[in-house]
Amino acid sequence: MPKNNQTTDPSFPWTGCGSDADLAGCRFSLYPLNDDYKAIILGSLAKVDLSKVWAGTDALSTVYRGRLSQVFDCLSAVFVGAYRPGLHACLEAQTSLGCPGDDDADRPAATDDVPVNRPTLGQAAFPVKAKLALYPLGIADYLPPIAEAFRLAEKVGLNPRIVHYATRVEGPVLEVFDYLGSVSAMAKGRSGHHVLTFTVSVGSPTQE
Repeated sequence: MPKNNQTTDPSFPWTGCGSDADLAGCRFSLYPLNDDYKAIILGSLAKVDLSKVWAGTDALSTVYRGRLSQVFDCLSAVFVGAYRPGLHACLEAQTSLGCPGDDDADRPAATDDVPVNRPTLGQAAFPVKAKLALYPLGIADYLPPIAEAFRLAEKVGLNPRIVHYATRVEGPVLEVFDYLGSVSAMAKGRSGHHVLTFTVSVGSPTQE
């Protein structure tokens, strides 16, 4: 019996893939604009409790796979762990849920939503700016979920603005990551497969 979203077209390289697991994935790269970038990146990654996600790092990026809430718990920990007063840093990420090219490999044993990193982040509340673009796939009427993402930002007070090809938000770091996770959770219920791309930035020297 085919799994959810499984592709059976033999011309596709991911034919036969698919997963019935409630599995989200995120591929991201962290960019601290500092001469000590290597120590900041590796140090931040090392601080994260990965007990509830599957993780893999290569020369280009890092992947976290697991329940959606746990993936965002780890992402917020990475960014908070890299923060230094006065540092300009960005996190570029792409999350996906329901991909027909996914599979049941590389998955954690954890099946709960209890965060393991958030309690260690204290009251981190430094201000960040973020841009996001949501892509609900496999549905013809894709604009309502995108509009709902904008309204979610209004509801939680993140001052959303429409910019070319994206939505801009700003606010305390953990509130922004919670919002991004909420966007993905909302999209999960609107389409079988969605992708969310976003950039979170702190300390940008660009004056607006």
